[in-house]
Amino acid sequence: MSGLPYLQKLRKSDLTEIAETSKLPDYAGLKKAELEVALDEHLRANSTRYSKEPSLTDYYKRLGSSTRSPVKKIAQKVSDVVKSDEDAPAPAKKSRRKTVSPAEDTTDTDSPTVSSLIKAPAKEVARRSSILTSQIPIPPSPAVVTDVIDEQTRRFRTSISHAYDRTQIHEYADKTRDLLSSPLTVTILAILLEAYGLRASVLPNKLLTEIPPIPYVKSTKTPVNVPDLFLLLDSKFWAPFSLWTLTSFILPAFISYFINLPLKAHPVHSHATRRATVQANAQLQFDPFVFSLAKGLIAYLVYAKHFNFGGLYQHFTIAVVNDSILGGWFAILISSGLGAAVSLYEAVLKK
Repeated sequence: MSGLPYLQKLRKSDLTEIAETSKLPDYAGLKKAELEVALDEHLRANSTRYSKEPSLTDYYKRLGSSTRSPVKKIAQKVSDVVKSDEDAPAPAKKSRRKTVSPAEDTTDTDSPTVSSLIKAPAKEVARRSSILTSQIPIPPSPAVVTDVIDEQTRRFRTSISHAYDRTQIHEYADKTRDLLSSPLTVTILAILLEAYGLRASVLPNKLLTEIPPIPYVKSTKTPVNVPDLFLLLDSKFWAPFSLWTLTSFILPAFISYFINLPLKAHPVHSHATRRATVQANAQLQFDPFVFSLAKGLIAYLVYAKHFNFGGLYQHFTIAVVNDSILGGWFAILISSGLGAAVSLYEAVLKK
């Protein structure tokens, strides 16, 4: 047997002092039941070292008094009973009546003691098994598992949100939306579509080289085409390009600069600050509504009615530009109408 029953009667503070005295490693995180078992094993393993400690004398006294196991005591009592049977006088052979020997009486009187000694180890084993059972981790309940999953999900969402905030994608998205939400964006997109079609006609691509076939990717050669820049030295490029620039940029901007209705509606006062005056002038230099109307009207006169600016451009050049633009002059009228509608809508919203 061990001194575990003695340790179980002590408080945890007393067990902690004993653990400090006996230098038990890693006892701080143990529960009371676990600390009792650990101290019992540690003190029995180091009995020669700590048996002389004053604070451990009671423990080792209990341990010394219980060194003889109940099984050994039972065996000794049984041997005493056998010896008493041998020393007892033999009964007379003539008598058929069986007499009860003193040994049988002794065993009968000692049977309660023997049974109590047999039950004592069973109680100790049951107590030890209950302690070990308390140390076995029990699976958590479904509610605990659900709470853990919710906590992990919340942490994951928080980390994703912080990572998204650090990228500043929403700030760039807001700036891009503010930039695109204007009549100028509609006008620029229309001009880019016109320039794409015109470039393919007046400045076509030329084969520069070929990339050899790549095994397991592409079995044929890949041509590399670039614009033929030598056409920049020819009038076949400059005549259509200058006509398109004149009708899509220069003349509409000139007309919208002088016919500027917002500038008249919002005059700049003399007492305004210099910064406010610069901002107002930058916003009101060109009227986008008048620009779109002028562009559509000029495109209709030049490309539909073949107005050649008093013989400055040939009808062939006008036809080249009209055929190069996707949709021709009718597409220019549609884009100009959209730009004028967006400009008018913005002006109404500002009111």
